[in-house]
Amino acid sequence: MEEILNALNKALNEKYNYLKLFEVMYDRVNFVCTFTFLFPYYISEMDGDSRGEIERFLNEFFALNSDIRVKFKKSFLDEKLIINQIKIFFETKHRGLMPYLNLDNISSLNKELDVEVRIGLNEDVLSMLDCGDLEKELYSYLNRHFIANFDIKLVEINEHLPEEIEADDIIPIAQNRVERYQVEIVEKLIGEDIAPKPEYIKNIKKPKTSVILAGLISSYTQKSFISKKGKTIGQQRYYYSFVLNDGAQIECIYFCGKSNLSKMETLADNTMIVCVGDVEKGLSGKLTYKIKKISLCIPKKVEIIEQEKTFSPAKHKQVAEIVPIQISAQSNLFEEKVLYNDTIMKNTIVVFDIETTGLDPETCEITEIGGVKIENGKIKERFSSFVKPNSPIPEEVQALTHITNEMVASAPPIEKVIYDFYLWSKDTVLSGYNIISFDMKFIRKAGNKIGVKFENELLDAFIIARSSGMRLINFKLATVVNALGLTLEGAHRAYNDAHATAQVLLALSKK
Repeated sequence: MEEILNALNKALNEKYNYLKLFEVMYDRVNFVCTFTFLFPYYISEMDGDSRGEIERFLNEFFALNSDIRVKFKKSFLDEKLIINQIKIFFETKHRGLMPYLNLDNISSLNKELDVEVRIGLNEDVLSMLDCGDLEKELYSYLNRHFIANFDIKLVEINEHLPEEIEADDIIPIAQNRVERYQVEIVEKLIGEDIAPKPEYIKNIKKPKTSVILAGLISSYTQKSFISKKGKTIGQQRYYYSFVLNDGAQIECIYFCGKSNLSKMETLADNTMIVCVGDVEKGLSGKLTYKIKKISLCIPKKVEIIEQEKTFSPAKHKQVAEIVPIQISAQSNLFEEKVLYNDTIMKNTIVVFDIETTGLDPETCEITEIGGVKIENGKIKERFSSFVKPNSPIPEEVQALTHITNEMVASAPPIEKVIYDFYLWSKDTVLSGYNIISFDMKFIRKAGNKIGVKFENELLDAFIIARSSGMRLINFKLATVVNALGLTLEGAHRAYNDAHATAQVLLALSKK
């Protein structure tokens, strides 16, 4: 982003050196790239001339075959906005610190574009943090959301640690493949009831909230400090650190309130406990289990709690519609035979398209896969299936694709559909419109879920169209279809788009 701003200022003689590039979003469906810029609060508004000038520069700079739009967002330096953004930072990136964070202890002082931010934390919490790294991380975060010169400091306050931290006892039963085992609760120690089905420590690979873990204690250490300020001044306070082991290990910490001190003194190495807490990545990058509830327990039977398995290759039955496409038996004897290049004539090509719940392959899901198979320059077979996603289809996506939640309610899951598509497209060249930057990411992710790899050669019709020499206002599929005198009926449905793309591919591959 910095490179774009530098080029913009150099080209336009520093005319817009006060702008900051906030985000760049690409709408793959409508081929629109939107650049959002922040501008400082002391400028009333950005006019249309400025927008047009910046759009012209970006079009020349990127030379994209898509529409470029510019939006402006004012950077208000309001104290409430800044404090709220700091709260979001801790909630999303350092949730384990939230119980010790009092919003009343966050202050910001504005002087034009200079903003001082002071965050007060108890001295014992501060002693466990790498304050310099946390200050730098928060600085980068705020610097992205505001135009200001931030000076950020974590400061010590008189506030003492809470006696006990409450935690919601959440078990993600609906999560796929959550491997758990049964323990028997012997005695409640800290907090209320804990559900007796902990996860395996070996499966905890990233930060996670409200995690239930169990195991044997080792390296059990009590640490104390004398409170120097606040209501508990002069009093001795405690926290405990130890390792929890169920075959794998995780480091644990528990800040102990005065009322729970005697209970924690009953624990020792080789005691088996079950806990609720948050797994958080420290600034060193290591995972730490911050405990909120503890009960004594003993092992019970092992079991796996997971969603019903939706796929097994050995038991799989075809769920997708795969049917031959009838080609007319009659032909005009005087019609010139169409000749295609070697790519078309020497390969079996599957041209496909997908519909999804959104644009991000990491968080969104496939709702439909459609395709056609080309052999010897002829469209011979079609593939079509809805897919039932795990989350509802957003209303705006339903309006675009005309695929509703009701239409996919009884559809097969992605595991079954992707296996049918894998078998159908195996040993072929995969083609589609803009598949390299979009469709294949979803397809490969779905394949990885069941252990199959899509390593086919790829042929992107979008790239072929762009390099064809056609002079078009854009290279959206509908635009290219019209330019070639073809037809596209029912756009944004997988099979319809795939069939139209196949026609485009054949038309552009004629000798």
